[in-house]
Amino acid sequence: MTNNHASKCLLASRCKVANQAQCQATCPHFVSLHGLSGRGGRVATAGVPADYRMVTVASSPARADQADVYKNVDAYVATFERQFDAEGERIKSLYLFSESPGTGKTTTAAAILNEWLVAHYTGSIQRGQQALQRPAHWLDVNEFQTQYNLATMTNDESAMAAIKTVIQRTQQAPFAVLDDIGVRSASEAFRSYLHAIINHRTANGLPTVYTSNLPIEDMAQVFDARLYDRMRDQCAVLAFAGQSKRGMRR
Repeated sequence: MTNNHASKCLLASRCKVANQAQCQATCPHFVSLHGLSGRGGRVATAGVPADYRMVTVASSPARADQADVYKNVDAYVATFERQFDAEGERIKSLYLFSESPGTGKTTTAAAILNEWLVAHYTGSIQRGQQALQRPAHWLDVNEFQTQYNLATMTNDESAMAAIKTVIQRTQQAPFAVLDDIGVRSASEAFRSYLHAIINHRTANGLPTVYTSNLPIEDMAQVFDARLYDRMRDQCAVLAFAGQSKRGMRR
């Protein structure tokens, strides 16, 4: 890592040579997480939106306004070491909710996913293991729905194959974020795909962070009562306060 990279690397707070002369642009750990020119690393492979690829729980701009939420978030990310203990206590899921958009839910979800990537990567090295190439996956549900609608409207077989790949990756990722899952206007077919993703993850005890402008109780209507019961099992709800901060410089 170079000095420029050191302040732009998720490992900077844990790196002994960050901001020192030894820090090289070819640092294998930087490349493993961030790739070259933002491509090829585990953060990009996970699908984290570009604007959120360097945000951590400590540096999150939502932290100051959501102090009570972040007390719980700090405790949550501290449980990520359990991912290496097959017999250990299950890592719970989180449901990040606010009626107003722009309160920091997506930023917080990205920060949590980045913390998982760091915990997985460093924990694997410490244990002499090879870190997974896809230890986490980010699914923007609105974007996914748009892609699905376009694929079905145009009868695009290659696009539908890509949809299938997204579903499988989201189902199987050790950790996942489903951003903005309040899809009341979705078709039954699309809703069934989301149902399949969530059902697979909950049935297999895979931790998931959901963000939504709908309270978790509404998932009984968005999906069905059975899936809602599965979602809320082993899932903590964190309510974000305040009004939208979008467009305001922090």
